[in-house]
Amino acid sequence: MEAEVLIRQSGFFISALTTLSLAIFSIEFILNYELSFFIFSFIIILYLASLYLRNRFWRKVWKRDRKALFRYSNIIIWILGIALLAVFIYFGNSQNIVYHLSHYALNSYLIIMAAIWTVYSALELYMVNQISSVTRYKNANYLTITAIVLVDLSFLLMNHFVYILPIALLLLSVSTVFSGIRLKEIY
Repeated sequence: MEAEVLIRQSGFFISALTTLSLAIFSIEFILNYELSFFIFSFIIILYLASLYLRNRFWRKVWKRDRKALFRYSNIIIWILGIALLAVFIYFGNSQNIVYHLSHYALNSYLIIMAAIWTVYSALELYMVNQISSVTRYKNANYLTITAIVLVDLSFLLMNHFVYILPIALLLLSVSTVFSGIRLKEIY
């Protein structure tokens, strides 16, 4: 039974590790202007693993509950997750010169990624609330909503305060862990 619970939560925990890796990656970039493609490829592998495991979990929820919400959300999250990665890779490949992180504030590709990610995260938070106690985890909901808003704001305010992105990603990592913890109590 514990193995099943761990598998259920693993997609969220790996996603938190991915987000934490991105936060560290962005701090290193701010301090040194250096990009490591090895670390970047590691982050992509973690992201794909977390996306697959989360998709598998939501598909299992749909098969158990048979609610159309979970079926369509499962498909939408998978599509948005892949779209987010595709835009990110396209954006990365289009960069011939690496600038300071503040240069990328209001970048159209990053705004598209933020929009995709916001819908993805809001939908997943809604689904977590459908299968987990809302009142018991009210503070976790506030944490997740704050993380979503702060990540979106980071692309607007990055040219004034460059550390807002790593802070937002760290907060997002913590909120993703709480989403995984919430799932321990269901089914």
